[in-house]
Amino acid sequence: MSNRANYLGSYVSWLMDSYDLGAVVITATVLEKLFYPTLGLVGSVLPIVFTVVTRPLGGFLLGYLSDLYGRKRTLIFTVLGYSLAIGLTGLLPTYYQIGVLAPVLLSILRMVQGIFIGGDVSSSFTLAMESVRKWRGLASGVMQSGTLVGFVIVDLLFSYLSLQPGFIEVGWRIIFLLGAIPAALALIIRYKMTESKVYLESEKLPPLKGLKPVLQTIVVMIGFWVMIYAGPQFVPVFLGSVLKLKPSVYGELALFMNLIGIPAMTISGVISDFIGRRTMALIGIGVALATAWSFYFFAIHDLLLSILVFGFGMNLPSAITPAYLAERFKTFSRATGVGFSYNGAFIVAGFTSLVISLLSRYAPTNAVAFSVLAFGSVLSVIGLLAGPETIKQSELKVS
Repeated sequence: MSNRANYLGSYVSWLMDSYDLGAVVITATVLEKLFYPTLGLVGSVLPIVFTVVTRPLGGFLLGYLSDLYGRKRTLIFTVLGYSLAIGLTGLLPTYYQIGVLAPVLLSILRMVQGIFIGGDVSSSFTLAMESVRKWRGLASGVMQSGTLVGFVIVDLLFSYLSLQPGFIEVGWRIIFLLGAIPAALALIIRYKMTESKVYLESEKLPPLKGLKPVLQTIVVMIGFWVMIYAGPQFVPVFLGSVLKLKPSVYGELALFMNLIGIPAMTISGVISDFIGRRTMALIGIGVALATAWSFYFFAIHDLLLSILVFGFGMNLPSAITPAYLAERFKTFSRATGVGFSYNGAFIVAGFTSLVISLLSRYAPTNAVAFSVLAFGSVLSVIGLLAGPETIKQSELKVS
């Protein structure tokens, strides 16, 4: 029962963490108009960039604390932290109300939020994977799909609120204010979840001694995240700022894209239990590239079909991430390794949207986005081939 509670609590924490990131992505063009009105397309990606660039710091520091003092205690702290940061975002005055102080405050809040999001990965992924022995690939796919479930909730809210009067003035704030609700989850975690048996019975060594695989895993994750940020995460900006679609239209398309990604991740996770995490990721990368080509160069002919195929294909590779990273590190350094690998990638990948925006001044945005995405796929392939198949070589056994 405790393992089930651990997995469910970690999943809900990650889901609501992803809700916050989804809120920033889907409201990017709105935030640009209200907080960075003089920067154009660059202004629409700055909130995303500020949110992700501090994730490595959070992943490392809070992962380190998780290895030293336990996953559960650290998870409570991260949930309270990201709940407060997103709630305050919904209360901020705009550039037209307080001038340049508005973008400064938003940027600071987004960076603080990034720290707590990074820390949540360290605790939630690690605790969830340590609490599962059978069908860990399936559990990994479902866990990673929590990202998309969070995005779907945001997309539904956005699609509804963007049609209501006063959305630019008040509606967008509701999306962020609702993100403060997960603070209540901290109480549930406090009373229902336990430390994993794997962690309690493990030898406690300095976490830094077990980080030898981290360079290889970071290369994998840089590639994955460049693909995601040049793909699904860039779609709302592409549809809104480049194709000039209305918020109600691109919000609905983003919803369909994220919805179909949920079964894609689950299917990918299940297959990885049979053929291995690395093999599934490599196959997924090939499919993702094909669907990205179709979307960026031919979507205009049938936008809905293109975005459904794109959403399915792009979410296949990263579904193995929670299981792959957890199996790659020993228990005494697992949270630090998982957290820094997953989030350390943002030292590079966090600037993907900004790079696309800047290069789009010299070439068509669709071509730039696809080229950057393809670059990410190459990095992931190199990283995956440099490491072992973790389902066969891991301290975290599968039964």
